[in-house]
Amino acid sequence: MKQQPGRSPIDHELRTGRRRLAIGYAAGMAVALCAVLLGGYFLHSAMVKQSLSAELAQLSQREAEVHKPDLEAWIEGAIDSADVSIGYRPHRTAFYYIMSPEAELVHGNETQPELREAVLDHLKTQDLPRDEVVFHDLEVDGADKPVRLALLRHPVTGADGAYLGSVYAATNVGGALAHLDQLLTVIFALALGFVGLAGVGGWWMADRSLLPLRRALQQQRAFIADASHELRGPLMVMQTALAIVEREAGDRLGDFHRQSLADARAETRRLGDLAAQMLLLARADARALELQAESVDLVTLIERQIRLRQQHAEAKGQTLAADLPTHAQVTGDADLLAQAVRAGLDNALLYTPRDGRIALTLASEGAGWRLEIADDGPGMDAEAVARAFSRFYRADKARAREGGGAGLGLSITREIIELHGGRARIESRPGAGTTLVLTLPG
Repeated sequence: MKQQPGRSPIDHELRTGRRRLAIGYAAGMAVALCAVLLGGYFLHSAMVKQSLSAELAQLSQREAEVHKPDLEAWIEGAIDSADVSIGYRPHRTAFYYIMSPEAELVHGNETQPELREAVLDHLKTQDLPRDEVVFHDLEVDGADKPVRLALLRHPVTGADGAYLGSVYAATNVGGALAHLDQLLTVIFALALGFVGLAGVGGWWMADRSLLPLRRALQQQRAFIADASHELRGPLMVMQTALAIVEREAGDRLGDFHRQSLADARAETRRLGDLAAQMLLLARADARALELQAESVDLVTLIERQIRLRQQHAEAKGQTLAADLPTHAQVTGDADLLAQAVRAGLDNALLYTPRDGRIALTLASEGAGWRLEIADDGPGMDAEAVARAFSRFYRADKARAREGGGAGLGLSITREIIELHGGRARIESRPGAGTTLVLTLPG
């Protein structure tokens, strides 16, 4: 049975990196586009309001010059309310009222006579700032909704600086502001569309950005697989040759040469194991591992791995303890599962001090099984736990070198366990030992 599609740690990191890049690109483009749209809206809004302000300022100043004599005559008593005249010019957008210091109407020119009463009542009760446009909502009898006006007050003074009255220029801005509201709605809809386009564009840009990295990783995986495969043959030949030399000429060699031969055999064996591990990981990355699925008794498999390492543990004064049920059947590849248990056990033996204890516990969990390999070694901090399954990572590099470890054992364990549909994790704290937890479906 071939390995089912899944995610290797590197593939997972690539997907995570792509997602983060896509979010970054999308957010950057979305913010830039929204900033342009909102900037355009606020600029347009400012221009509309500036145009209104200029129109009202020009109107008020012009009418102040024209009707200044009327205000002087009103103050002198030459004219009164009987002489007030109100013009009507419906084709214009702005209108004005001229009022005395006592807020009495002196003259006016209007575009919507129905607004007069509400506007005059408002002007009599409000102290508007000088030559500054303000916006007010007026309740008008018969209107369905408040009427929004832009108002500007321009004071008129005599030659001696005395206050003669004010010109109040106004315009109905309901239509202009409704246009701005509609524009804001359109901009909001466009912004949502641009965010979606930015997301698609960001995903595409992230994919293009990671393409060289993907190609490099594919080349690296191919190189590791090819190199590991090519190395296994020569290393096997070297191991065989060294074994023959040791067997046939061992008695004739001096102590130094015998030790050198033993060291050479050990290093060759270590390189052979490393090549085999790298080849297995390369095949796992390429989804090319083939499972020889069969019914496997985990108890028998674990007991055999303990027996194989019992002598090594005793040489270091370490204790191997096992709490196993009578049987524990799973479906999987017996050789790969044995390699996973062996790698986990070797890691515990490597980091457990002399006279330490390694405990293996197998128990049912739901429809599957849970294997714990616990040691009383130095333990690991949170950063080391997070990186424990990374390839070539060794929490204690000096100890790993002494034991011949390359930092691939736990990576292989996780690959094999996940290939069987299970999970692998580490539980550890500094000074409290480490527990490797492997779960497998039944």
